[in-house]
Amino acid sequence: MRSATRIALGVLFACVLATQAVTPAAAARGTFTFYDDDGGAGIVNPSDNVCYPLGTTIRRVENRTDRQAVLYLSADCVGKSALVLAPRKSRDIKVAAVMFTRTRR
Repeated sequence: MRSATRIALGVLFACVLATQAVTPAAAARGTFTFYDDDGGAGIVNPSDNVCYPLGTTIRRVENRTDRQAVLYLSADCVGKSALVLAPRKSRDIKVAAVMFTRTRR
């Protein structure tokens, strides 16, 4: 009986660890819109920690997501960020890429 209890506890512990190790892919909810002289385009429900190149002529951005938008001057999101735009904020700024991260609490 004692070994059956140990086995059951071991299986239970393994199941708890397995569910903790598997985390779903995180994504922002909402739309990030960016504008150049020809109009605008958007990214809907962008994934976290993915670099999104925007182009070279962007002049305005609107972050209508629930994540902060980290804006970069380089198209590959390398180097220091140009601005961290809070959720539901807009800004006139020239940028080349964006990456979304969870807002720190």
